[in-house]
Amino acid sequence: METQGHSIKPLRSLTLDLPPSCIEFCPGHPDYFVIGTYNLQKQNEADAGIATENDEEQQTRKAIQTRDGSLVLFRLTETRDIKHVQTLPYPSAILDLHFHPCRERPAVMAVVSSTGGLSFFKLSASKEPLASLEEIVTHRPLGGDEGILFLSCAWHPYIPELLAITTSDYHVHILKVDDSWDVHETRNEPVITHSLEAWTVAFSSLIPKRPELDVADSSEKDSQLFTIYSGGDDSKLFATNCSYHPNRTSGEGDLIETPYPPVAFRGHEAGVTAILPLDFQLASLDSVVITGSYDDHIRVYAVDEQNAFPQKLRLLAEQNLEGGVWRLKLIRLERTTGIPSGAEKRVDGIETESQRWTALVLASCMHAGSRILEITGSMVVESCEVRVLGRFEEHKSMNYGSDFQPGSELEGRKLQLMLLIYGFTRTEVDTMYKYIVYASVYSFQLLDCPFLNICPGGYIPRKSRSRTIGCCKSFQNRDFRVEFSG
Repeated sequence: METQGHSIKPLRSLTLDLPPSCIEFCPGHPDYFVIGTYNLQKQNEADAGIATENDEEQQTRKAIQTRDGSLVLFRLTETRDIKHVQTLPYPSAILDLHFHPCRERPAVMAVVSSTGGLSFFKLSASKEPLASLEEIVTHRPLGGDEGILFLSCAWHPYIPELLAITTSDYHVHILKVDDSWDVHETRNEPVITHSLEAWTVAFSSLIPKRPELDVADSSEKDSQLFTIYSGGDDSKLFATNCSYHPNRTSGEGDLIETPYPPVAFRGHEAGVTAILPLDFQLASLDSVVITGSYDDHIRVYAVDEQNAFPQKLRLLAEQNLEGGVWRLKLIRLERTTGIPSGAEKRVDGIETESQRWTALVLASCMHAGSRILEITGSMVVESCEVRVLGRFEEHKSMNYGSDFQPGSELEGRKLQLMLLIYGFTRTEVDTMYKYIVYASVYSFQLLDCPFLNICPGGYIPRKSRSRTIGCCKSFQNRDFRVEFSG
C-alpha cells in the first residue's frame, strides 16, 4: 500500500525491563503516565517433567504461574525528557488500565490482570518530586478462578460507578464500583457473550429516556439508558441497550437489564479489537461508532441506538492502516458549518448550511506503528472520509499502545496541536529483547486565521472550506492552510 501521512520521528526513547501492554496519561496530573507490562515466565525444566496431559489441575496451575508484570510510572518534563518515577511489581500480567474519567476521581485508575484481578491505584503527585502510585484495593469480582484472564476494561463516560470488563472465557460484564472502591456485580449473567475471546468493550453516551419507560416507581424512574459495544476474536461486533437502575436493592432484581438479546454485527474479516463510539448524533439520530480489527482496517459505522435494540448498522467508510488496529483513542471531536454541496444542499426541500463533523483519532496498529487519523463526515448525508495525517513507524515489532498528553491537543493562540506519542515495540538484538517506549511530538499549525482570539479551538483541515463554529461567516469560503511539522 502506498505510504500515507506525514512521517513522525522520535524525540526520546527509553528501554523497559518487561514488554509493555498498555499506556495512559493521568488526566489529573497530565505530566505523568503509567505503563502496564506483562512477562511470560519460562517454565523451568524441573517443572516441565512433572505434569502430564491428564493432569489438568497441574497444567492450569503452571499456566497461571507463568505470567507476572508491573506498573511503571513516568513523568514527562518541560524539556520533553522521560523521567522514571516508580516501578510497582504486580503478581500477574497487566493487560489493560484506564484512569477514571470523572473530574472528582481523575487520579484513580482501574487495572485488570491475567489472573482475573481488578485493582484500583491512585496517583499521588501533590508532593513532587515524590509522586507515587498507591494501591487502593484488589478484587476478584468474578470469583477465585485465576485461569480466566481479564482482557480489557472501560469506565462509563457519564455514570461514574460503572466499569465494564471483558474476559478470556468470552464474556462481557458490567460492574458497579462504590465510593469505597468495593465492586459489585450488576446482574447474574454476562451482559454479552462471544464465541471466542472478548477483546474490547466500550460504552456509548446516555440515550434519552423514552416516555414509555418512565414509571411511577422511584427505583425505575431514575433508570439510565445506554448502549454497550464489545468486540471479540469471533470477528463480531456486539451491541445491546442497557437499562441501569441505581436505586434497586438486592431483592428487587438486576441493577442492569437488557430488554432484548445483544445484536451481533458482521462485516469484519478478523477479530474486533478496538471500539470508539463518538459523542454526537447524526441528523438521522444515528450514532457513529469507529472500530479496529486484526484485518488491518478501521471502519466507521452509523448505528441506530434509539430503538429497543441497536439495529441498521451502516458502513460509512473503511481504511486499510497496514497493521492490526489494536487500540483507538479520540484526540478531538468538532462540528463545523459551511457552504453545502451535492446532496447536502437541500434537506426536505429546504436549503441548508453544510453541517459536518471531524474526529482526530490516534490508532495503535501493531506491526504498522501508530497513525493519526482525520475522519470527516456529514451530519446530514451518511458518508465520511478517513485520511492518514501522520504515521509513526520507528519500531521493529508490535505497537500495542499509544497516548497523547492531556492538554497538548490545543497549544495557545496559534492552534498548534502537540501529540506526545508513546509507541511500544520489541526488537531482537543479539538474541536479547528490548522493550522501548518512544516519545514524539507531532504538530500542525493553522495559518492565516483572522479570528485566532475568538475561535473556540481546534484545527481546520487543509482542503476544508468551512468555518469553525464561532468564526465570522464572511470567511467561510476561505481556504485555511495547515502547516505540518514533527
